[in-house]
Amino acid sequence: MNVPGIFPNEPTYRLQELLFPASDRPEDLYLRADPPPRQAGGILYCAAGTRLDFGTWFNALYLGFWLPHSRVADLALRLALNGRARVLVELRRADRPPRLLTLQELEGAGETFVLPLKETGETGHLALVVECLSPCQILHGAFVTGTDPDPVRLSIGICTFNREPQLCRTLQALASIRRSLPELADVIVVNQGAALSGEATQRALESLGARLIDQPNLGGAGGFTRGLAEAATSAAEPSHHLLMDDDILLDPRMIRRLCDALAYTGDSAALGGAMLETERPRVLHEAGARVRPGWHVNSYGMGRSLVRPQTLGLFDRVEPAHYNGWWYCAVPLAALRRAGLPLPLFIRGDDIEFGCRLGAQGVESLPLPGCGVWHDAFAAKAQPWLTYYDYRNLLINAALYPQLARPPRPVDVLGALIARLICHQYRMARAVEAAAEDYLAGPDAVLARPPAELHREVLDRFAREDGIQGRAAPPGPRPMTPMPAGLWRRVAYFIYRLVQITLVARKDPPAHSLSLYEINPASVPPGAYLRRRDMEGQDCLELSPDRLRLWRGVARALWLWLRFLCLHRRAARRWQAEAMRHASRRAWDERFAQ
Repeated sequence: MNVPGIFPNEPTYRLQELLFPASDRPEDLYLRADPPPRQAGGILYCAAGTRLDFGTWFNALYLGFWLPHSRVADLALRLALNGRARVLVELRRADRPPRLLTLQELEGAGETFVLPLKETGETGHLALVVECLSPCQILHGAFVTGTDPDPVRLSIGICTFNREPQLCRTLQALASIRRSLPELADVIVVNQGAALSGEATQRALESLGARLIDQPNLGGAGGFTRGLAEAATSAAEPSHHLLMDDDILLDPRMIRRLCDALAYTGDSAALGGAMLETERPRVLHEAGARVRPGWHVNSYGMGRSLVRPQTLGLFDRVEPAHYNGWWYCAVPLAALRRAGLPLPLFIRGDDIEFGCRLGAQGVESLPLPGCGVWHDAFAAKAQPWLTYYDYRNLLINAALYPQLARPPRPVDVLGALIARLICHQYRMARAVEAAAEDYLAGPDAVLARPPAELHREVLDRFAREDGIQGRAAPPGPRPMTPMPAGLWRRVAYFIYRLVQITLVARKDPPAHSLSLYEINPASVPPGAYLRRRDMEGQDCLELSPDRLRLWRGVARALWLWLRFLCLHRRAARRWQAEAMRHASRRAWDERFAQ
C-alpha cells in the first residue's frame, strides 16, 4: 500500500546513492541478501521472501561523518521499486542493539517514495533493509536531504610511471561514468615514464577529454604536485582536485559518491577514500591515519574485515585524521592556494606532510566512510630504497610539525637501526643510516638537488633486497609477538638479542615464515627465517644472521646516535626555517622543466 505523507513535497538532494554490487567485487561489501537477487540493467530482481540488507560498508550512511562534519540539516530515504515490500531503516551502533527509525509497507509501480528520518543522533550508521512481500524490482535509492548542495567542479590528477596496463584500466573505469558526471571538469594525467603507446589507453584518454603531460620522473610527489599546479590554473575552474593512483581498482561510482559529499563539506575538509587490499578485497588497509609519538603511523582500521559489523562500528564517530592517502584524496583548491604546493619528498610521506600542512591551515583531513578503492598492499614493497625515503621523510615531517606528535629521539633512531640489524635486515639498516645522515645535512642538501639524480644514487645504493631467494612457505597460525614495553626494557631486550644472535645463531634451515608486518626483534629467531613477499608465501626471501655485518652495523649505529644526539635540534630548526622555499611554484616549475 502507499502510505500517506511519504511522497516528497519539497526538493530532495542526493547525499549517498544506493550502490548495487559491482560485478567483479565482493557482493557482501554492498549488500547482504537471502536469497541472492538477480541483477540486470542496473535493477535488482528479487523473489518474494527475499531480505535485502544494505547496512554494509558501501551502503550504510555514516552519521558520524555527515552530521558533525557537513552542512546537512535533515535526512530522508528515497526509494523506487516495483512490487510490494516492507522497508525498514535501522540506526546501528557498535555498542548497542539496532534502533528502528522507520518501517513502511510500500507497493510501487516505479514511482519514487521518500521516507523522512528523524531523531537519528550524530553517531552510528543507518542501514536500509527491504523485505520483499511479493516479487520485487529495486530500481534505485539514495539517502537524501532538503539542504541545498554547493556546486562542485572536480578535477582529477593521476600520476603514472611505467604502469600503462593499470593506468588504462583506471582510465576506462573513469570513462564509463564520464557522461553521467557533469561535476567532472578536468582530468590530468602526468606521465613520468615511457611514452603511453597503447591504443586502448589513447582511446580512454580521448573519451575522457584528459590532458596528458609528460615530465621527468619526480616521484609521486612531483607527479601529484604537477596535477595540483595544473588544476589551480585550469580554465575549467575546478573547486576540488582529486589525487588518485594509477594502479587502483576503481568502482567508478566512487567519483559520484565523492562529489556528493564535497557538495556539503565545501572548503573546510580534504576527503579521502579508504584503501582496501587487492589481495584480500574485504580487508581494510587504511581509512585515514594519525601519527603517534615517534611519528609512527596509526592507520584507521588496518587489517579489519569490512564485512564485520564491528569494523563498521569504527566509523560510528569520524574523527579528523592527520592525513588521507593520495591513492584517493580530494583537496579544496581554495585551501591549496592558502597552503602552497607539497614538498618535493619524491615518494613516501608526501601525503603526510601535505595533510599536516592543511590541518595547520584549518582544513581537516576526513576519511569518507563508504568510499574506497582497491590497491596492492604495501607489505610486499620492502626494498631498502623505499626504507630510505620512508625514514628520511618521517624525520623531515616530524621536524616540521612537532606539535602533532613527539618527534623521534636520538634513542629512537638508534633503536630503528638496531631493530633492523637484529632482524638480519642489513641493507635496510644502511638505508635508515643514510636517511638520518641526509636529514641532518638539511633541506638545501636534500631538496635542492634534481630529484631524478638523487633517486638514481639511492637506487644504486639500496636497490637490492635483504636475503636470498628461499623456498615457498605458506603463512601459518603463528601469532605476532609484541615488543617489550618501556624504553629501558626494550634496551635490555635488544642487548639480549644481540648477544643471542652472536652466541647462539646456527646455520639451520629456516623454520619461520613472516610477512613484512610481522617482522620485529621479538618475532624473528636468532637464526635464519623466511620473509613472505606475497600473501600465499610462494615467493619468499631467506634472511640469515651475519655476525660481522651485525657488529659493524652496531658500531655505525652508535656513531650515528652520537651525531644525532649533538645535531638533531639544529637540523630541526633548519628544516622549519628553510624547507618551504623548496615548495614554491617557482621551484616546482624549475623541476618540471628539467
